[in-house]
Order: sequence, then structure tokens, then C-alpha cells
Amino acid sequence: MERNYTIDFVKFFAILAVVCIHTGTVSGVQLGAIDGDQADFIIDILARFAVPFFFVASGYLFIQKINTIDSTKQQFTYFKKYILKLTKLWTAWFAFYFLYDLAINYIETEKSVQAMHVMFQEYLATYFTWETLYYGAGHTQYHLWFLLALIWSIAILFIFTKFRLLRVLFIISLGLNIYGLFGQSYSSFFEVALNTRDALFMGLFYTTLGGLVGKYAGQVKEFAMKIPVFVYIGVITVFSLVQVLEGYYTIKILEGNEQNYFLATIPLIIILFMAIIKHNKIGKNSLISKIGANSVGIYVSHVFVMEAIRLLVKRLEITFVQDTILWNILFTPTVFIVAYFLYIGIQQLKTGNSMKRVYRWKAIRESSQISPFNPKIPYHRK
Repeated sequence: MERNYTIDFVKFFAILAVVCIHTGTVSGVQLGAIDGDQADFIIDILARFAVPFFFVASGYLFIQKINTIDSTKQQFTYFKKYILKLTKLWTAWFAFYFLYDLAINYIETEKSVQAMHVMFQEYLATYFTWETLYYGAGHTQYHLWFLLALIWSIAILFIFTKFRLLRVLFIISLGLNIYGLFGQSYSSFFEVALNTRDALFMGLFYTTLGGLVGKYAGQVKEFAMKIPVFVYIGVITVFSLVQVLEGYYTIKILEGNEQNYFLATIPLIIILFMAIIKHNKIGKNSLISKIGANSVGIYVSHVFVMEAIRLLVKRLEITFVQDTILWNILFTPTVFIVAYFLYIGIQQLKTGNSMKRVYRWKAIRESSQISPFNPKIPYHRK
């Protein structure tokens, strides 16, 4: 399977877009005639391509890998490994944010046995709920919904692929995605009483779309190669603007509920991914692609960095700096950079510990004269 370097390149901008959504970028800033809240709204809508792109990229790479494996048993083994990796990542960071939120509650609670007991009971009651575990709602780990949605989406994609029903799944998931819009910005027309930012209404469609592109990668690439560069640039620009206009009309004018995805997101992601398939070496060996390759690390850690900085500012009683232009200029890139280095540091720490275990095992093996082929049989070196 030929490596597509452009995916990592685009991941950089996608994860930066996610950070922009959560940090609020220029929200609250007033610079002359420029209203920061309006500017932030536009940035927010433009950034909404990011999460659908991550789903599409995941589905595409997953099916591409499955297509290179002939044995059904080996395909299932890869699927289990993939799901286990995602589950471990979600579990580790869910536990991290659980402890982080607990620590904050402990600090802010009166130091008495009764008060602590009540706090802990209430905390557990509000944390381990269906909404928290499925939607990631109500606590600092809210963004981890993406990992759970991806786990479910990949599982469903794999099952339908094995039964040769990928195109059927695409039609079903498209219908669910369009229906889910009525729980988002289109709720003014007909309101769906569900949170449709989840696996069923959002993640499944875009993951299946990526899987479909991966399944027919040859035909898609043949078609994509015929489209000139200026057409890609023009169409991506047009649909980005259409998404902003759609968001403005449905959210600002019609007062829709949410703005996680739009109708225009679908053609925008399709044409973007076709451009990626055609130009698959953009950013090769670049720093941008290197950072983009670690986008999942920035995703899981950036909310902690963001909240920790805000908490520090609050504790130091310098919250007034949050109203300055300099803060709004620097806050988003600071969160992005610190989250990246935090995740890289964690990975290096894990790798270092793994190497130490390997070296320790080698030392024990050599000192105890144990055969490397059968640990139960002693051997003697000449």
C-alpha cells in the first residue's frame, strides 16, 4: 500500500482547527470595526471540516489496510488490534481526565469528611453516566467522544465490509447523517431530541465514506487525476464559503441548536480527499506532516492544556489578561504547541520505559544463563 503523505499534512491543519474551536480564538476581542465574536464564529464554521476529515481518513486507511490482507482470519486479527489500540487510548485518557476533574473538585471542596464524602458521591454519579460514556458530555473529557464514535464506526464498517454491503451501509449512514442535521443547525425546521454528534449520525457516515474511497481507491484516483489543481482549489474554496453561509443562516438567523456538521461538509470533504489522493506527496518529510502524524495525541491532550492554563490564570488572579488582544492571539497556538510536546514527551517516556524493560530482561537472561529459545532450559556459552 503506497503511503499518502498528504493525509498527515492535512491532519496538521485539521487538528489546529479543532484546537481553534475549543479555545475560542478571537472570541470577545473588539478591534476597531472587527467584532471578535463574529470572526470567531466564521473561524469555528470553517474549522468544522476537521472531525469529518479525521473520520474519513480513518475509514480510508482502515479499508486500504484490510484490502492488503488476503486471509479473513488475519483481517479479523488486524481489526481486533485496531479496535484494542483505540480502546486503550480512550481508556487511558478517560482515566486521566477523571482523575484531573476529581483533583479540581477536591481542591475546590471544603476540607471536611462530610463535604468530601458528598462531593465524591455526586462526582461519581455525574461522571459515570450514559451521556458521559457515549457523548463525552458534562466534564473535561467531552472531546473523547470522537474515539468512542470511531470505535463503533470502524466496527460497523468492518462487519458490513465482510458481508459485502459497504454500499448499502453508505446509503444508510448518509440517511442517518442527513437526519442528524435536524439535531444540529437544522433543528429550527424539525428538532431531533437527540445529541446527533455521535457515532450513529456523524461518525458512521464519514468513516463509511472513507472506507468507500479506500475500497475503490483505483477508480477514485483515476478520476481524481483528471481534475486540474485550480479546480480543486476553487471548489474547496467555494464549498468552504458555502459551509460558512449555511452555518450563518441556520445558526444565526434560524437559531439552530448546534454546528458540528452541515450539508456542505459532505461535498467539501469529498473534493478535499480527492485532491489528497491525487497529490499524495505534499509535505513529505516536513515538520507539518510530522506534527500532523501525531494529531491524535494533540487531540486527546489539548483540552487538558487549555483548562490547565485557564485554571492557572484564575489561581494567579490575572484573569484580566484573557480580555487582551495578545492573549487571544497567543492562546490558541500556545495550547497547540504545548499539547504536541506534552504528547511527544509521554510517548518518549513510554518508549524509554519499554527499552529499559528490554535491557533488564536481556541482563537477567544472560546472568541466569537461560536459553533465549526456551526460557526453561539452561545453556552454556563456549
